[in-house]
Amino acid sequence: MKPVWLLLISVCSATMGQICFKKGVFVTGEITLKQSVIGDLFKLALNPFVFLGLVFYVISTILWLVALSKTSLSFVYPFTSLVFVLVMLSARFVFLEPVPLLRYVGIAVICLGFLLSSLA
Repeated sequence: MKPVWLLLISVCSATMGQICFKKGVFVTGEITLKQSVIGDLFKLALNPFVFLGLVFYVISTILWLVALSKTSLSFVYPFTSLVFVLVMLSARFVFLEPVPLLRYVGIAVICLGFLLSSLA
C-alpha cells in the first residue's frame, strides 16, 4: 500500500513551515547578513515563528522518511511539487501577496505533471 496520507501530511507540514518562516521574518524584519550576521541569526533563533517552522520541517522530514521506507523514491518524490503549489496559494491567501496570472498557469502545469506522474 502506498503511504499517500503520510506524504500529504508531510507536504502540508512543509507548507506550514514555510508559512511560519515567512511570518517569522516579517516580524523580525529584513535580514541582510552584511553587518551583524550573529545578531541577525540570534534574532531568528529567538523568533517563535521561525522555531515553529523548524518544528514543522522536522515533522515533515520524519513523515517523509517513513514514506520512503514504504515505497519507491520515484513515487514519493513528485509529492514535493505539491509544496510549491500550496506555498504559492498560501502566499496569496494568507499573506495577500499578488500572484501574476502566469504563475497560476505554472502551478496548473505542476498539478498536471503531478497527476500524470501519480497515475503511472
